Amino acid sequence: MSLRNRLLLILGGTFILLWSLAAVWLLGDLRREVTVALDERLASSARMVAGLLEQLPQPLPSQHASPLNAIELGLQSGLVCQVRSLRGEVLVRTPNTPQATLAEYGVGFHEVSIGDERWRSFTLKRQDLWVTTADRIDERETLESAILIAAALPVALALLGSLVLIWFGIGRGLSPLQSLRTQLAQRDAEDLQPVPTQRLAKDLQPLVATLNQLFARIAAALERERRFTNDAAHELRTPLTAVKTHLQVAQMSSGDMAKHALRQAETAVDRMQSGLEQLLLLARVESAQDFDKDGQVTAQSLARYALADLIALPGYQRIEVVNELTDDVYVAVPESLAVASLRNLLDNALRYSPPDSRIELYMAVQQQRLLLRVRDTGAGLSAAQFEQAKQRFWRTASSTQSGSGLGLAIVQAVTERYGGALHLQAAPTGGLDALLYLPLSQG
Repeated sequence: MSLRNRLLLILGGTFILLWSLAAVWLLGDLRREVTVALDERLASSARMVAGLLEQLPQPLPSQHASPLNAIELGLQSGLVCQVRSLRGEVLVRTPNTPQATLAEYGVGFHEVSIGDERWRSFTLKRQDLWVTTADRIDERETLESAILIAAALPVALALLGSLVLIWFGIGRGLSPLQSLRTQLAQRDAEDLQPVPTQRLAKDLQPLVATLNQLFARIAAALERERRFTNDAAHELRTPLTAVKTHLQVAQMSSGDMAKHALRQAETAVDRMQSGLEQLLLLARVESAQDFDKDGQVTAQSLARYALADLIALPGYQRIEVVNELTDDVYVAVPESLAVASLRNLLDNALRYSPPDSRIELYMAVQQQRLLLRVRDTGAGLSAAQFEQAKQRFWRTASSTQSGSGLGLAIVQAVTERYGGALHLQAAPTGGLDALLYLPLSQG
């Protein structure tokens, strides 16, 4: 069911129900008022006839002649009159009055049936006379029906007019929504620009704002996909070329030269594998993928796992751990990402510091966050390079290392997603200090 039909059903049904209840109440009240008015007409006519009889000479004749003409002149149309003595003798009656008596039940209002006709009568006792006026109930009902129809017709027309106005009003009210639908239908599939909200109705602005947020998320996802494709092409081009070159050399040579070419090809494959793993991890961190299933890890276990991943690297023994933590604290970052972040910092320190230099891993809690400081004694970076180092594939111009240039970019992405921070600064004794702040779990 369309929104327009749904609104028409709700509003129209509500109007019909309310108007019907109001019409039943009004018409019922009108019916009672008409009945009261007709009864009042009977009573007034009886009093009028009694007054006329008091002015006639006494005694009244038993045959209705000139007195009857006077009485008839005073009666309203549709009424009949009957005057009886106390002994029950009919003294005066109008020509269309039934032969039977109309007042067998005393004074006041009564309903009597005479033959096939039903009458509504009113009897008044005045001196020695019974004065009864009456009208037929079917005529009363016909009059009441005509009055009710005359009153109900405007109500029905007003209800019908209200439904028509509701139909056009709903169409007019939904026109901004129809315009929005037309605007979106005419858009190109690649057009993810926000929909303007300045001229929209206030009720539609939250909807369009949410739609614009969806467009922004889709645009970000597409941008991440394009960036991943470009990064993968950038990262794989050189290793694949190297592998191909070394394999060609191995095919054209033999002995030690062939073995050396194969070892170089294996090194290029390892580099390509490492770069792809880093690139995939960065893409996962920047996407909406859920890492919560990895669970949380204590700071001590975090350091232990990161160091275990670096055992195969040359100079692993140069890393010294300075632990200022007295209790176990849990990091509010998934285990896999926390371990990968610390491992990347330590790996950079091993790659870019002298082979015989000391690398320090300092662990402490500062301002309700875990501080992991990795200090090396390498060449360091200039102040202008601190932020550049967090970009993808960035390396110093003088670097001879074969890293992917994604390590610090991954750490930065993890901190942005989980509310941490990464600061690079010059170490007091030369080299670089990489300060990683990770939020602690409240549990």
